[in-house]
Amino acid sequence: MGRTKELLEQMNEVASGVADVTLELMQDSVDWQLSEWEENGDTYDAIHREVIEMAVSKMYEELKR
Repeated sequence: MGRTKELLEQMNEVASGVADVTLELMQDSVDWQLSEWEENGDTYDAIHREVIEMAVSKMYEELKR
């Protein structure tokens, strides 16, 4: 049981690192893709956040196939 817990902790650490890097890359990509949009401030932030959420949802759905 100890080895399983250790393995899960290592996997969680790797997954956290991948998630951090992926989110940073996604945020940069969305910034770039929205760069010509007219929106700014709170509206831009809301659109940006929604696009990230939509992308994550699409990625999750793809993994479930």
